[in-house]
Formats: sequence, C-alpha cells, structure tokens
Amino acid sequence: MTAQLAVLFGLAWRFAVLSLFAIGAGVSVIIPQMHQEFVAQLHLLDNRAFAELLAISQATPGPNFLLVPLVGWKIAGWPGAAVSLSAFLFLPFIFTLVIGRVLHRHENDTSRTVRRSFRPVTGGLWIAAGIVVALATDRAPLPIAVTALVFVAATAVDISPLWWCVAAAVAGAVFA
Repeated sequence: MTAQLAVLFGLAWRFAVLSLFAIGAGVSVIIPQMHQEFVAQLHLLDNRAFAELLAISQATPGPNFLLVPLVGWKIAGWPGAAVSLSAFLFLPFIFTLVIGRVLHRHENDTSRTVRRSFRPVTGGLWIAAGIVVALATDRAPLPIAVTALVFVAATAVDISPLWWCVAAAVAGAVFA
C-alpha cells in the first residue's frame, strides 16, 4: 500500500470513529479529540494550523462540519478532503436513518427521557471544545483574560453566542 493510501485510510478510519461522537451536536463537540489526534498524537498538524483551520471553518457560512474536510485537505490534499468528509458523514447518515425510523415507531416516555439526557453531555463537550481552542491559541495574559471574561459573561447572560464573539473580537482589537 502506498503512503498516500495509508494516509487516506487513516483519515477515513479516524473520521468515521469521530463521527459517532458528533451525532446530535455537530463537529464542535469533537474539536478536543480532533486536536488530540491530529496535533498531539499524530503530529499531522501543529497548533497554529489547527487553530487557523478552525477559524476558517467557523467564519465560513455553511455547515459547521467544514472543519472535517479542511483537516483532510491540509493533511492529504483534495483526496484527503473527500475521504474525510465522506467517512464523517456515512455512519451518522445510516444511524440516523435506521434509528430515527425505529424511534418514530416506538415513541414513549423512556425514549424522550433518554434523548433529553444527552443535553448536559453536549454542553460539557462544548465547554471542552472551548478550552482546547483557548489553550491552542491563547498564550499571552490578555487573550487568556478576554477568553475567561467572555466565558464567565456568557454563562451569566443568555444572548446569542455571536454577540460574545463580537465582544471578544472588539476587546482583542482594542487591547492588542
């Protein structure tokens, strides 16, 4: 097997497994694991490249899973992007189709309770994603302070996350 095929199979395997943890919440909850695998373990990306890809994926209009093909593209070019995205979407598509039909036929109080129980897990994974991104990008005291302040304020005031991003950007521009 050539080195390129080995990389593509590795991307397919990793993104297929990661996709199983992103069901219902999107790619945001698996950012810490993506960082761990592609930056810390495999050294296929560095912190800066990962943060740049994350910034591009979040700033671009469209689906929030754009980070997946961007990582694949950065590692293995266009074939890497195609393989990563396909592997990431295939299993959730199949599970959603099958499980959705089963749950629709057998709706009851237990199934509703199980679905509601995933909400705190999703919230915890969002917080973990924020911590990983902050640790990968915030190195000076001011960015760390801005990140901590926005986190505390966002937990106290319930407004759109967009406004917290704008506030952090303004603070960074003013004080940087």
